[in-house]
Amino acid sequence: MGQDIRIRLAETRADFEAAVSLQRAVWGLLDLEITSAIQLIATTHAGGTLHLAEAADGSPLGFAYAFPALRGEPHLHSDLLAVLPEHRQRGLGGRLKWAQREEARRRGLNLITWTFDPLQARNAHLNLRRLGAVATEFLEDFYGVTSATLHHGLPTDRLLVSWHLDAPRVIELARGGEPSPTVPTPPHPRINEVKWEAGWPVSSEPRTDLQAPALLLEIPPDWDVLCGAGPRVAEDWHGKVRRALRTYFDRGYRASDFAPTEEAGRRRPLYVLTKV
Repeated sequence: MGQDIRIRLAETRADFEAAVSLQRAVWGLLDLEITSAIQLIATTHAGGTLHLAEAADGSPLGFAYAFPALRGEPHLHSDLLAVLPEHRQRGLGGRLKWAQREEARRRGLNLITWTFDPLQARNAHLNLRRLGAVATEFLEDFYGVTSATLHHGLPTDRLLVSWHLDAPRVIELARGGEPSPTVPTPPHPRINEVKWEAGWPVSSEPRTDLQAPALLLEIPPDWDVLCGAGPRVAEDWHGKVRRALRTYFDRGYRASDFAPTEEAGRRRPLYVLTKV
């Protein structure tokens, strides 16, 4: 897969400018909210990393950027990961993250953190299932409302991921191992129930009284499509997922896995929340 695509560390000013251009192309950010080439150069010189994914002709397809962090043990915080839309579904996001892991371990670090939108099923699948990370904190409206088209004008709730690079599960996945079965067995209690109305998934109010060691929280299968075509339904989802995550993370639950299940021909993405 993608042997014509190379992942490498940024070296020249042109490499850092490529990361700026990719931010514009992927997220539609205003210049005020773009991480500049100057900032990228300064933080990578201070110990951060900028990995580029490029085609055989050298054209940039994506990048991953991390900076040194001191919240807790010294580690890298992976702040940006972007892949051009026409090159998604090729595993580039995963390859960029594994390259980050390799570089972090080479530097003697054992942890990488980052944040992601809990309503983006594709990101949850990569982060929790394919990489073996765990979401340890719920951060409400972390960035505020931004200019990014990706954020759809909604509050930027985020899950903070901790990726322990030498955890047994991560080591197995790094070796090419497969994640555990996608459907949790035995079935765990569900925080919400989802039905389809007029072609859209609609969530019940989340239950906030559950006490089981593991719980399931369902999210929409394609958040960006829902936001574009059904903004009121999306806003309702946003509030319900916020209430569920805030409640259970405050009680010591963590998102330890993601189960991309299917029922009756429909994708039913499920977070697996487990009590610490």
